[in-house]
Amino acid sequence: MKADYFISLKYLFSKTKYNLVSFISGFSILVLSIAYFSFLTILSVFSGLENYSLQFSKSFDPDIKIEPISGSYLSIDNKLDSILDNYDNIEEYSKVVKGNVVVRYDENTEYAEIYGVDNLFRSVVNIDSIISIGRYPISNTNEVLSSYNLASNLNLILYNSAGIFELFSINSKYPESSLNPIGNTKRVVSSGVFTPRNDLNKNLIITDLMTAKKILTIDESLYSEILIKSHKSHSASLFLKDNLSNYTVKTHKELNESLYKIMNSEKLIVSLIMILIVFISAFNVIASTVMLIVEKENDIKTMKAMGMSKKNIKSLFFKHNFLLNVIGGIIGIALSIIIIYAQLNFSFFKIPGLEIGYPVAIKFINIVFVIITVIITGFCSAYISSLVLKKN
Repeated sequence: MKADYFISLKYLFSKTKYNLVSFISGFSILVLSIAYFSFLTILSVFSGLENYSLQFSKSFDPDIKIEPISGSYLSIDNKLDSILDNYDNIEEYSKVVKGNVVVRYDENTEYAEIYGVDNLFRSVVNIDSIISIGRYPISNTNEVLSSYNLASNLNLILYNSAGIFELFSINSKYPESSLNPIGNTKRVVSSGVFTPRNDLNKNLIITDLMTAKKILTIDESLYSEILIKSHKSHSASLFLKDNLSNYTVKTHKELNESLYKIMNSEKLIVSLIMILIVFISAFNVIASTVMLIVEKENDIKTMKAMGMSKKNIKSLFFKHNFLLNVIGGIIGIALSIIIIYAQLNFSFFKIPGLEIGYPVAIKFINIVFVIITVIITGFCSAYISSLVLKKN
């Protein structure tokens, strides 16, 4: 058994009679290294995007959201009020109103969606994690938080009196008349810019609850939704759904179900494509081993004359082929891990327009998956190439 490995290693690193065989062996390792490098890197990128999406969804979507069954607004009845204040699995909750407004700054005008939030909003969602410029607005001031797209379209100036702009409500019957506001206007200044998770091209504004209600002319007892923070969101959502038949209750997973279905489908498709590419790359190794078998025909005859069985000779070239796959896998996986760690620490590659590092993540399951692919590919290609010996 040890002799098989010794001869396999000797064939792997020794010079051959024909330089083409050595070239193909080296080229096979290079191709496999690139394939495995790409495989693990792509899986890490998808994992990073998944974490990034989760981070963004947590920054704007809560663990649980309560919405009206019909219409745009809900009122808090006695039962809901009692549950929100007394149910143990609810840690914090925030009341929110939403609506559409017109934003005017200098000579520019944009439509936007306004979020009016109370003081507990930052405790329920991680909005601070997606503030890319500036800071969160100070309560009871004329400061607001603008989305990246809105700030870019209006060329807003932060913190400065020169950056004051107007918000006013949209006339639902005659939207075009909203461009000439009569009332419900508010002069505000943007204290910061945030990047929504999956609405990069959407105009959004976050302000305090009462300001939004005045602009939108919403009754003080009405809200668009209630956001809930809970570490036991599954049991809490089941309890709320059983006890709040007059409201719609959605968990974080339900709020982002389509997003994660799409990401998982894309990851599966890309993984299958990369596995196919790896198997195609392995044909270089098969060709290399077949050419080596042809070149070492005299050695094979000598080994047979010395009493080595055909099974052992077949095992020798099987291990030679398998070693080529393993070496390619080790090089590819190692390079991928180095590149991913470098991206995590130094952010060499950035998302265009956002100036933040492209998300990647090293997950043990991804590494194990690629290693299993290396082993399976190695066994398959080694078995196919060793079949040539049956004809001799």
